[in-house]
Amino acid sequence: MILSFSVPAMLPYIRAGLWQLRGKNIDEARVKRQTIRSLGPRAHTLLAWDPIGHTIPYDLQLWWKSRTPQRELLGEVNCGRVRVYQIEILHSRIEPVRGEPYPCIRIDGPRGWREGDATLFWSPGDDAASDFAREAYADGFDSPAAFRDFFVPNMSDRFDAILIKW
Repeated sequence: MILSFSVPAMLPYIRAGLWQLRGKNIDEARVKRQTIRSLGPRAHTLLAWDPIGHTIPYDLQLWWKSRTPQRELLGEVNCGRVRVYQIEILHSRIEPVRGEPYPCIRIDGPRGWREGDATLFWSPGDDAASDFAREAYADGFDSPAAFRDFFVPNMSDRFDAILIKW
């Protein structure tokens, strides 16, 4: 299975993630070992393969700009190390009993990093060390706001997705 990347800021994180996967010392380098993609027919096929263990039957090839003359194979990951999860990212408004309504970004669905990780919430002004912030950072974003702006920039936006981890 091929995954192609094209955001220049994320390239060193992807490389560091592949080095880490192969047991190389990366010191304090930032790693990216996951990506979020749109939930389409191909994603449904992957999710159906192993609904309990979340594995897929394919090796994963990570490419830089795969459909351009600048393409480069960054590395491969054996199928036994690749996991897939169905998630939803939502931009909504919280209407508290007291106080003013405020925006809320939510990630629903398992992500395979700890028990009970089904839902994460974030609102502007929340702690930068929150689980939501860590999830955004793991996907290569510098902040929860950047994550929101990429996936669900407008109120009521919803992004149905597959999370691929390696």
